[in-house]
Amino acid sequence: MRHIILLISAIIVLMPALYAQSTDDVRLAYSYYNNREYDKAAYMFESLFSQSRSMSYFNLYITCLTRGNETEKAEKAARKQVSASKNDPCYMVILGNVYKAQNNLEKAQQQYAQALENMRTDRGNAIQLTNMLLSADEKDLAEQVLLKAQEASGQDYSSDLFAVYSSSRNFKKMSETALDIIAKDQSQMINTESLLQYHINNDINNEFYDILRAAVLQRIQQNPLPQYSELMIWLQIMKKNFRMAIIQAKGLDKRLGEEGQRLINIGDQALAAKDYASASEAYKYVAAKGKGYAYYQRASFGLLKSMYEQVKEGSISNIEEIKYLEAQYASTFADFGINSKTLGEIANYARIETYHLNKPDSAQLILERALATQGINYAQKAQLYLELGDVQLYKGEPWDALMTYAKVENDNKQNEYGDEAKFRKARIAYYTGNFKWAASQLDVLKAATTKLVANDAMELSLLISDNAERESEITGDTTSAIMENEEASKDLRIYARADMYHHQNLPGKAIASLDSIMEFHKQSPLVDEACYLKAMIYERQHKMDSAATYYKKVADEYAYDILADKACYKYARIAETVLHDADSAKKYYMKILADYPGSVYAVESRERYRQLSGE
Repeated sequence: MRHIILLISAIIVLMPALYAQSTDDVRLAYSYYNNREYDKAAYMFESLFSQSRSMSYFNLYITCLTRGNETEKAEKAARKQVSASKNDPCYMVILGNVYKAQNNLEKAQQQYAQALENMRTDRGNAIQLTNMLLSADEKDLAEQVLLKAQEASGQDYSSDLFAVYSSSRNFKKMSETALDIIAKDQSQMINTESLLQYHINNDINNEFYDILRAAVLQRIQQNPLPQYSELMIWLQIMKKNFRMAIIQAKGLDKRLGEEGQRLINIGDQALAAKDYASASEAYKYVAAKGKGYAYYQRASFGLLKSMYEQVKEGSISNIEEIKYLEAQYASTFADFGINSKTLGEIANYARIETYHLNKPDSAQLILERALATQGINYAQKAQLYLELGDVQLYKGEPWDALMTYAKVENDNKQNEYGDEAKFRKARIAYYTGNFKWAASQLDVLKAATTKLVANDAMELSLLISDNAERESEITGDTTSAIMENEEASKDLRIYARADMYHHQNLPGKAIASLDSIMEFHKQSPLVDEACYLKAMIYERQHKMDSAATYYKKVADEYAYDILADKACYKYARIAETVLHDADSAKKYYMKILADYPGSVYAVESRERYRQLSGE
């Protein structure tokens, strides 16, 4: 007994050393293998196999022999192991691989066929044999193994079959198998979509998506299961074809008696993708179900948001449609009240009333009502006051606007709302010609923690400093950035006024001011800025021919200016997408690449140029 205890103790003591030695051997074997030192690797893997009897080590041993041109030795060892394992099909595959290395394809296929005949149909052995055949690049035989196991055991091997088909890029069978999976078990929908998305994204030839979509459509026609329609909706959304997704979703919603959640989700995705028309369609469908439905509030708010964005970008400009949106706001506020949940929509409503319907008094009234609401936090209050200041500025009350912005600044000295209020104060000074004070405020804001405010401050500061500096006709000296020289900054005052009209959405007044610069101040360094701002105004009005003319003018005649690369890009995009003039678009994309290689538009310009050139 004492001897047995000592023996066990010795084994326990030696086990870590034995394990460490084994681990070191494995590392060394793989090191030889990766360095293509196949003779040394073969010796190590043979030793590891003799210790562990692991098939993977034996397979690597045979691989090393064949790659080291010792195929006869490999054949002998493989035949011996097939016999010793009593015709284990996996060892038969290894022997078949040896014959293949000898270029004896007939014998190789005989071994693979025998492996299939001798296979065991339990899942573990079937999967192991499948993997062996896949590693031998025998994909058709791997498929047969799984089908045979499926038929014999009654188990479902669809996921494994999908993997086999994906290894051979058999998109047709991949599609059919994926559809079989979700048909049998709808809970597999999310996992299947993830799998399909991976293969769609990695299909460099973009073939799989079209084949899968055709297969889904055929299944819907043959057997309209809800999960097939769900998959079709998912495919449409993947390509951002929200309108078709909505058509499918409406049909499924009616068929299953749903409350609209599917449409709400599509609307949200369309809204995020800036497909506002599709988003509005989805939200309108759900809102039409009525107030008693669970998603009525989300649909109402989503509809307001999507329609507001369309008005903002100019795709909705008809006064009747804007009045319809105004009525939708009124209806929503009547349903849900003026409270913390509706404050975001109140700000947008105030902009619609002010800038698009010329009702600033109405906007001011609802903003003041919202500010009197109990329970709103500091951020909501700051946002509402900023909107109120904008309305006061629109009404021609700059001093009231300054006081409102000052309140926000004082109440929010340590956050982004304070910075934004300070910037708007500086902008009022710029609009009203007080350039010196504006410049001093903007200098502080260049270091603002909010990147957007810092960038805006930098741009406006450069505009003022570049165009307020003039050389004195009397002394020849350069005056300070903002000096008392009224005549020197006259064109800047006109431009600032036009900029204010632009922000107030008064395009007629803005263009009249810009035209006066271009006509009466032809030598002004602001002419290119005036042209660029006119182009922006025309683009907002969807007057694309006029917008293109002025963007091109800046790109051609003011190529040295800071706006040149931006104007090139804007013109190229309009030429490509609106005017359908591919040659002009390519010319100006190339101009960006050649003349402004450091431009933020260079990467996209290169991509657009390649696509237009068919590269």
